[in-house]
Amino acid sequence: MSEAAQAPATGTLLEQEYAIPPRERFNPLRWALREPAGALSIVIVLAVGFMAGGASLLNTTNPQTLDAFTADVLEGPSGDHYFGTDRHGKDVWSSVLYGGRISLKIGVATVVVGTIGGTLLALIAGFIGGVVDFGLSRVADILFAVPALLLAMIMDIVLVDKLPDLPALPAEELARVLAIAFFFMPGAFRIMRGSVLEQRSSQYVEAAILIGARQWRIMLRHILPNITGLVIVLTTISLPAAILTEATLSFLLGSTAPSWGAELSGESRQFFNRAPWIAIFPGAALAITVFAFNIFGDSIRDTLDPRLRGRI
Repeated sequence: MSEAAQAPATGTLLEQEYAIPPRERFNPLRWALREPAGALSIVIVLAVGFMAGGASLLNTTNPQTLDAFTADVLEGPSGDHYFGTDRHGKDVWSSVLYGGRISLKIGVATVVVGTIGGTLLALIAGFIGGVVDFGLSRVADILFAVPALLLAMIMDIVLVDKLPDLPALPAEELARVLAIAFFFMPGAFRIMRGSVLEQRSSQYVEAAILIGARQWRIMLRHILPNITGLVIVLTTISLPAAILTEATLSFLLGSTAPSWGAELSGESRQFFNRAPWIAIFPGAALAITVFAFNIFGDSIRDTLDPRLRGRI
């Protein structure tokens, strides 16, 4: 009778021992008060995403249609054209919003492809080791030795005529995604490989090996969940760099679709002195978006850091 009565109490004590203390549980309001910059960055990111996604609802004309051209060339900001018009008579406000849609889409797709690819290769190299680890690591070292932007430019030029048009990504955008993702993949591999090696030497992995668990099961069911936090942090930190790289490639190579980088390149530069709004508004949109994503990435990193969990 006494042992049966003590069983529930023991279970309750164990649950209390391993439960997360209330002060260490994530509280959005407390986090926002302690990290006002992070909260502000989330607001900016959501605003940019809403304006880019809902560009057609915000008094815009699609820059890729004939309706985008007006008789007013190089007109300053006004009630009809919030950001003025460019040398072709296109509304800069529309170009900025539709350009944000392209930049965000390519940036997100690039980071997803690059991070997933680098993580999977790191899982294989870090867990299997040996010749596989040596070979993949040396390939990563070789790619690090090549100027990254030059490599991305070459891949973009080579792939653009060889890829099909997808419903969500035309060939030009798909080529840019793959070029930038290939540029990010070695860095993701290097970072994730160290984490995989750390998890590989842990006791729970050794126990899974001893009981005969298959390698793919250990990698996907045991190691991968324990490095997910680092994957999230790497993704959020890489996103602003991907957006900036896309703008750089659009600036250097041009783009048929509206893009923040393309708006600052080509013949537009000849009119910057006469119509500075052509450069100010696309450049400001790019700078604000990259800055907000950088702050957001730092906030996510601090939130997922167990050493700082007690203060959020």
